[in-house]
Amino acid sequence: MKEDILEQAVDDWLLSQSGTFTKHNVKFRPDKDDVDFNSRDDSSHSDIDILAVKLEKENIVRVSAVTCKSWQNGFDPKNWLELLTDDKGKKVSGREPWKFFRELKSRKWGKAFAKKIYEETGSSDYTYYIAVTLLKGSNIEKAIIDFENNEAFVNNIKLDETSNVRIKILSFIEIFNEYQGRTSQTLEATELGRLIQIIKASGVELKK
Repeated sequence: MKEDILEQAVDDWLLSQSGTFTKHNVKFRPDKDDVDFNSRDDSSHSDIDILAVKLEKENIVRVSAVTCKSWQNGFDPKNWLELLTDDKGKKVSGREPWKFFRELKSRKWGKAFAKKIYEETGSSDYTYYIAVTLLKGSNIEKAIIDFENNEAFVNNIKLDETSNVRIKILSFIEIFNEYQGRTSQTLEATELGRLIQIIKASGVELKK
C-alpha cells in the first residue's frame, strides 16, 4: 500500500524505468537472537517503504530500497547528520532521532534491513534512497555528500563485508525535472508521468 503522495511519486518514477518491479511496506526488525536485541526498542517492526528490482541492471543499481520522508518543512542533511552522530540527547517531534533512521544509526537494525533485502531480492548490493519533499539548509551540495558518504551509515546497512551499498538522497524536484526532460511524445506509463507530461504540453509555467 502506498501511504502518501511522495511514496506514490517515487514508485511511479521507479516503475517508469524499464523492467522495474516494486513492493511496498516490507517489514523487518532485528533478530531476537542478536546479542544486542532489546525487547523494548526492537520488538516492533519497521518497514522499507519501497523495494525495487530493475531486471535489466546489475550491481548496486539493480536493487533500490527507499525510505520516504514527506516532511513539509523539508530535509536538512547537515542537521540530520549531526542529530544521528552527536548523541546529545536532542529530540525531533518528541522522538529520539535514531528512530527516524533506525537502519542507518544502528548496526542491528541495519543488518536486519540488509537481510530482508537479500531475502526479497537475492542481492546484498543495493542503493539506499532517502526520498524527500524538499532539501533545505546551508551549503546543501556539501551536506548531501557528507551524509551520503558517512562511513558508519554505509557500514551499518551492509549485509556483510562483501556487500556493495551506496546512499543517495533523492528530492521530489529531481524526479519532476527528470520527467520534464523527457522528449518522447509517447504516453507516459505512470500517473505522475502523465500529469507532468500534460503540464508540459499545456504550456503551464511552474514557479519555484
